[in-house]
Amino acid sequence: MAGTARRRADRARIKKNRGFYWWGRRLSSEELGKVVDTPTPCSCWMCGNPRRHLKKDKLTVWEQRWFQEVDDES
Repeated sequence: MAGTARRRADRARIKKNRGFYWWGRRLSSEELGKVVDTPTPCSCWMCGNPRRHLKKDKLTVWEQRWFQEVDDES
């Protein structure tokens, strides 16, 4: 499979796997479409990006190096 066929197959697989993804109930077709594209229902500290809320505790290696370089220059 390549291109469009692969994307459609992947999307169908994800829809099947995430049928009960939010709150353990069957999702409507609209909710299922949302959960395929955006698995987190909101951006609170429990659901959202941990790097946004935990700041320097969960930085990538590149971000840690960048902060270290900036601190060294100051």
